[in-house]
Amino acid sequence: MLDIETFTQKLQSYSGLVLVFFIALHLAGVILAGINPDAFEIYASNLHSNIFLPYFEIVLATTFIIHIFLTFKKVLRNRSSGNNAILKTRRNDYLGVLASKVQPFTGVILASFLIIHLLQLRFPSPADNLELTSLKNKLESVHILVLYSLASISLFFHMVQGIESGHRSLGILSPSNSLNIRYISRFISIFFGLSYLIMTFYLRFK
Repeated sequence: MLDIETFTQKLQSYSGLVLVFFIALHLAGVILAGINPDAFEIYASNLHSNIFLPYFEIVLATTFIIHIFLTFKKVLRNRSSGNNAILKTRRNDYLGVLASKVQPFTGVILASFLIIHLLQLRFPSPADNLELTSLKNKLESVHILVLYSLASISLFFHMVQGIESGHRSLGILSPSNSLNIRYISRFISIFFGLSYLIMTFYLRFK
């Protein structure tokens, strides 16, 4: 039987996995917007008119809130204990140590971005065939462009920390596979962070 701490660690990891899946789907839509704007507008219109979308958004919002709460709780617990055990295992992993230290800041940036992004493009939603135009208009603002860029960079650091931490919480991380998991997590983190950053500027100046 799982104790409360083990259960919350696993719940945090699984909630993070769900969010990564959503981030991947969202990135596919963003890339489609850059490749084929007309197809993207059709996709966006169909998505927003789907009767299941509100239920999906409720599940996603609940997952996001759970993840934020558990991550915040874990950060406080690690800071109160000095986080010595994790930092010792990462004494030669400078990127991992940095990602761990800035995790609270990257989390705040990502949460702020998500709220602003939703207020811009979901509440309310743009009219049909104006989703991409609305996004480009928002990116005309230097402040919004900077926010989107910071969110992409923050996503990279947050995933560097989160993927390896999630494997540890699920009991998958071991001395025999730790380096492989670390390399794979860095690749995934770079891919997502850099892809969003590139697409932000591509859509802004296209």
